[in-house]
Amino acid sequence: MDWCVLSLLLLMLGKHGLCQQEEVCSKSAITSCKDCITSGPFCSWCKELNFTKGGEQEAARCETRAKLMARGCKREEIISPQNTEEIKQQDPLSKSSGSTEPVQMTPQKIDLKLRPGLPHKFKVSFKRAEGYPVDLYYLMDLSYSMKDDLANVKRLGGNLFDALNKITKDAKIGFGAFVDKTVLPYTNTNEEKLKKPCDESEAQCQAAFGYRHVLSMTPSRDVFRQKVAEQYISGNLDSPEGSLDAMMQAAVCGDKIGWRNSSTRLIVLATDAGFHMAGDGKLAGILEPNDELCHMTGNLYEKSNDMDYPSVGQLAMQLEKNNIQPIFAVTENVNNVYKELTKMIPKSVVGVLSSDSNNVVQLIESAYNNLTSKVTVTHDILPDNVRVEYLALCEHRINEGPNKGVCDQVQAEKEISFEVTVTVDKCMEEEKSFTISPLGIKDKLTVTISTNCECQCNDPEGSNHIHCNSTGSITCGICK
Repeated sequence: MDWCVLSLLLLMLGKHGLCQQEEVCSKSAITSCKDCITSGPFCSWCKELNFTKGGEQEAARCETRAKLMARGCKREEIISPQNTEEIKQQDPLSKSSGSTEPVQMTPQKIDLKLRPGLPHKFKVSFKRAEGYPVDLYYLMDLSYSMKDDLANVKRLGGNLFDALNKITKDAKIGFGAFVDKTVLPYTNTNEEKLKKPCDESEAQCQAAFGYRHVLSMTPSRDVFRQKVAEQYISGNLDSPEGSLDAMMQAAVCGDKIGWRNSSTRLIVLATDAGFHMAGDGKLAGILEPNDELCHMTGNLYEKSNDMDYPSVGQLAMQLEKNNIQPIFAVTENVNNVYKELTKMIPKSVVGVLSSDSNNVVQLIESAYNNLTSKVTVTHDILPDNVRVEYLALCEHRINEGPNKGVCDQVQAEKEISFEVTVTVDKCMEEEKSFTISPLGIKDKLTVTISTNCECQCNDPEGSNHIHCNSTGSITCGICK
């Protein structure tokens, strides 16, 4: 046979037969219509009277639609519930970020009634609004090795604010500082050293501290520069710092920081050292686990010496919950450490600071563009027996597994879509809900699910039907 003909034949077989999912009804112990339709997504029930032959079990009414019709069951007599979808809220995508809160994802609410085992697909659309508000919290390591960096941040404070205003005309900026827990072995607890943990030659040195909130979100360039200019270096003993303590408090103390409800929220962590994490507190006899709550008295983290550092998982969860995207601005010596950290914290990015932080403005601009051009859609905790998969419908799709849809190089005002597939594996007694959202963005889609596990047979009324020898009623073609 000619190779061209053979290749074409094989291609047609693959396209029309071999690659197509075969509808199979795997059934066992079927005594009713409900038993049938819940035994598999392709099982159908024939409710036609006299469909079964003498001596034949009623389970013969349960088969695929095609096989039932081949046996003579009329199409209108076949019960096979299908998935249904009702969009409850579908506000259109905003053209730009104006005075009202922009809509960047649609729809917002959808109700699904699903047959167990039968996947249901729908689409969500996303468009990043131009000029969306940005809140940036600059969280700086003030340990002694960051002395030169602090001097440059003081000098570049205005430039940093100007860079934000290039991104959006609605920008706010805040400032916080951290070192580490003020107990051994992290900090020298000699009374004089607690007051002045820097070198003796250092004239301006602030007392040891864990995390201090300095400036809540402000639109004022001058206020930011003034507050940064007031900061002095501090110090501690060991190299890892209390970075995660500080980030956790900045994430969960929303009112204190001044995060806005509708903004892109960024934490820029500037450091030249690694970080302590859950379990390290044992070195100082601190056994109480981090509770992921806000503990700010005045502007200081009051539980710094009483509570362990958070785990990376705890921090990642709170950052995601509060729609905060971290930018790790770190020196070359710890670049690999923070690269590994970004693998565990969704929507995070790392950039290398020059040894004196002279490139911090360019780093933040680049990191922001990397974060906002990558759109990741995923879900929160799913109800039991519910599965969700995503397919990104965009030019620059990234495969990060079925549990999320990822598009890269997405420009503002460019609309993209994601195909969402929801499958329920078992019947539910009551409605369940979950949400789908783009990471780091407030917009959400609430999906409410119920299951379609009942047969709507429109049975004739009466308890003494002639078909049942006037001694029973008809239920989906069977005498009961």
